[in-house]
Amino acid sequence: MKIVIIGSGNVATQLGKAFRSCGHQIVFVYSRQLSHAQRLGKILKAGFGNKLADVASHHAEVFIIAVKDDAIAEVVRKMSPIKNALVIHTSGATALAVLKKKFPNCGVLWQIQTIKPRAKSNYKKVPLVIEANNKASLVKLKTLARGLSSQVYVLTSKQRQVLHLGAVWVNNFPNHLFYLAQKLLAKHHLPFAIYFPLMQATIEAAMQNPRQAQTGPAKRNDRKTMNAHLKLLPDKNYKALYKLLSKSITDLYIQNP
Repeated sequence: MKIVIIGSGNVATQLGKAFRSCGHQIVFVYSRQLSHAQRLGKILKAGFGNKLADVASHHAEVFIIAVKDDAIAEVVRKMSPIKNALVIHTSGATALAVLKKKFPNCGVLWQIQTIKPRAKSNYKKVPLVIEANNKASLVKLKTLARGLSSQVYVLTSKQRQVLHLGAVWVNNFPNHLFYLAQKLLAKHHLPFAIYFPLMQATIEAAMQNPRQAQTGPAKRNDRKTMNAHLKLLPDKNYKALYKLLSKSITDLYIQNP
């Protein structure tokens, strides 16, 4: 298929490379910054530009809006109407409705994976969530998605948004806790790497049954140990988070042992 990519960030770059490796042709890349569009255009062997109103003039079967969530509505507003081609966005938190009013054939392709700069994504191992506004668009979107990954899920906007929320709990929040632990250890000149086997074992156990995998003083309601921990924490933010998480764990296991 011939594809136009709107955006030049991490998601646009990784998707563009992945689709090109599957045999699709990237015909044009748009970015507000012409230099960014040029950089990605050269990588994908595609034309490039920074005039959003002209994007619809390019002959393509799929237009992919791969920009930040809070920029999607503005991009859609500035784009010219596209009648026949499929227009999709790549957001986990944004409803399909943002595209429906303007584009008769539209959809969503969201990857349940953090995309990092310069990191190569192996899409074969990445779950993809898709949604479309009609059968023809869904067929085309399935073809695109299944060319990238063997794990393709057709879900509604609400289901996808719930998944996106859950991803914050299993990805963003734990990573922040890892950072806080690293910072605490560094204050006492202790190596964060000493936790790596524990972190790996925790994730592996949680993948089987997170409720059964729970351990620690909060589950046992061990007040003596928790109070000792609180005295070691360096500031009120650490203490407040420790108390909040501990209470959540204690309440769950005391009320439902």
